[in-house]
Amino acid sequence: MSGKILELNYGRKTVPIEIPEGVEVDEYAPVRIENPVRYDGFHDDFIESGGGEFIAEQNTLIVVNDAYRNTPTPTILNWLDKADRQFLEKADFIVAAGSHDPPTEQQFAIIFGDHLKRVRDRVTVHNATDYDSMTGLGVDSKGGEVRLNSAIFSYERVILISSVEPHYFAGLTGGRKSLFPGLTDLATIERNHNMANSMNARPLTLEGNPVAEHLEEMAGMVDQSRMFGIQAVLDAEGAIAALFCGNLSDAFRRAVGEAKKIYAHKVAHQYDVVICELLPPLDRNLYQVQKALENCHAAVRNGGAIILVSACEEGAGSEHFMQLALTWDRIRNEPSDGHWRFGSHKLSRVVAHSRRIDIFLHSTLPKETVRQVFYEPLDFVKKFLFLRSDQRELFRLAVVRDAGNTVLEI
Repeated sequence: MSGKILELNYGRKTVPIEIPEGVEVDEYAPVRIENPVRYDGFHDDFIESGGGEFIAEQNTLIVVNDAYRNTPTPTILNWLDKADRQFLEKADFIVAAGSHDPPTEQQFAIIFGDHLKRVRDRVTVHNATDYDSMTGLGVDSKGGEVRLNSAIFSYERVILISSVEPHYFAGLTGGRKSLFPGLTDLATIERNHNMANSMNARPLTLEGNPVAEHLEEMAGMVDQSRMFGIQAVLDAEGAIAALFCGNLSDAFRRAVGEAKKIYAHKVAHQYDVVICELLPPLDRNLYQVQKALENCHAAVRNGGAIILVSACEEGAGSEHFMQLALTWDRIRNEPSDGHWRFGSHKLSRVVAHSRRIDIFLHSTLPKETVRQVFYEPLDFVKKFLFLRSDQRELFRLAVVRDAGNTVLEI
């Protein structure tokens, strides 16, 4: 017999999840707040933190995220425009794309909203392989040269707009990530991301996290005195729950505490099955799905299962990632030639998790594509749940909303 039915996001529609009768179900999601930040609150904090001198400057660069983050950039640009009607007309912009492909025109519209036409001819996009566009900062503790987009050094003032939410191996997004990997070179990004093979690299963790500590090291190589951070924390509805302005590192650190209140849930026990719903933009492709796995796997008991629900309507998301998987040594859990490349961490972590729990993906992708990167395709979630219930392998079930951002901690 069936119990309650839950509707989960699935691309441009929803998918019903029917829960077997007698199964204990807990639901988790980011917190929804009652009083989101409005313009007046932003303006007061912005001015008190010294933002007035940044918008008064004639030579200002604004660093924004690409469309793979839910950063409320259009809203913040609206507020900056309201604070000074001339500011957006004179500022230049750079999209901190890191190693991602340049935004499409549709994605540019998401990033800049109604301001796109006004600013389009003053927007550049960072290219991590264009080494001529970067300035060397020196050598990091890993022995590699660190480079940063030279635009950062070409302006009197730099405003960095970002949002702070859980990141599956860097601990949290925001702050220093606008620079690294946002505006750095591919070799540095690869060096940093390869540290994510360590299982100490995990969501909401900064101390003892090798990826986060490397990011902090590199942030310390940059003079931040000309930089001003605007760091937003969003709630379950996408409203701005909190906003922190000022020195980039300080604004980020203050935002971290608020982000943990919104996104982290301590669970009293592990579950037999955890179902993870992904929301846009993290549901667009296979490459992004792993965020939900990393955020929620700790809440699954040994031998249990995690089900990722993501339509992945844009396909795999990274041909390099898919090609790397073809030659992966799953037994030794390393590249077959022993050379760790960009994206290796995504494969090594899925394999490591799959040795403890079963990992399923309900998507629109071909089965062979899903299996290529070590997930098991699952067509019928309802059938799976009822079979596990009949076999007495399902007593406790967790359903995680917006699992790309919601973190379950033991």
